[in-house]
This record gives sequence, C-alpha cells and structure tokens, in this order.
Amino acid sequence: MAEKPRKRKSDKGVKETDIKKLIHLLNHIERGIDLLYYLLDNKRQNAFVVALLSATEIDLSAHIRHEKRDTDVLFEIDPSKNLYAILCQGTEVDGGYYFMQRLIKTIKETGGQEIYCSEIEVNNTNHPIQEIAFRLLNMYQRVKAQKADGEISFHSLR
Repeated sequence: MAEKPRKRKSDKGVKETDIKKLIHLLNHIERGIDLLYYLLDNKRQNAFVVALLSATEIDLSAHIRHEKRDTDVLFEIDPSKNLYAILCQGTEVDGGYYFMQRLIKTIKETGGQEIYCSEIEVNNTNHPIQEIAFRLLNMYQRVKAQKADGEISFHSLR
C-alpha cells in the first residue's frame, strides 16, 4: 500500500505567489526607479515617491491619469486586480501622502471601493531597487489584509 506524501513544514521563505507579484512589479518599475536614481545621484532632484494603489468598482487608471502631474509616471501592474504603481518625481513623503489623499477622496466620491495604498519616499540611492519593490508590496499586502480601506501606508527610506 502506497503511503500518502507527508506535508512539508512551511519554510520561512517568501511564498511563490508573492515572488511572482514582486517580479511582475519589478518588471514594470525597475527602469523608472533606475532613471530616478540617476537624477538623485546628479542632484537633479532630492527625492521621489513610489506608490502602489488599487481600487474596485472604478476605472482607476482614468482617475490617476486625471489627477497626476505630467512628471508622474503611471504603471499598470495587474489590470485584473486594478493595481497600479506611480513614480512621483521631485516628491517627498508629505507631498506623496497629500497626492494619495486627494486621489483616494476623488475615487470614493465617484463610487470606488476597497481602496488600498502604500507609498515609499526615496531620497538617496543606498537601497537596492528590489528592496524598494519588496517593501512597497509588503506594505500594500498588509494594508489589504487589514482591510484598511482608504488608508495610506507610507514609509521613508533613509
């Protein structure tokens, strides 16, 4: 008689689905952050903000495009989950926070629901791009798991 395979103990590693999400996120934002790192190194700007945002019941892309500045860069991360990343050049954490507050307010006013947002301010090039993406995704997933609808999770890398 064949034995049932034993379940493996859970590893302390990162789940496969999270690794795939992180790779997908990196594929979209890596070159943009790399360019912004160049601008930081050459003193053409002091900081930038990277945000991850999702919402249901609304065309989120249209709202972001309407609210963002010409210098902000929008990336579609997962259209099936209405998930977008935004790189905000020349922006510090307070400016990024107020932008997200304004955006969330307009999303709610037009019927958007389940709005989840995380953002990170970057003011130097001391952090690998992978770390930025990993922290951003972790913050976003925590906000979503806590069902913190409309709240902004933010962090400043120093």
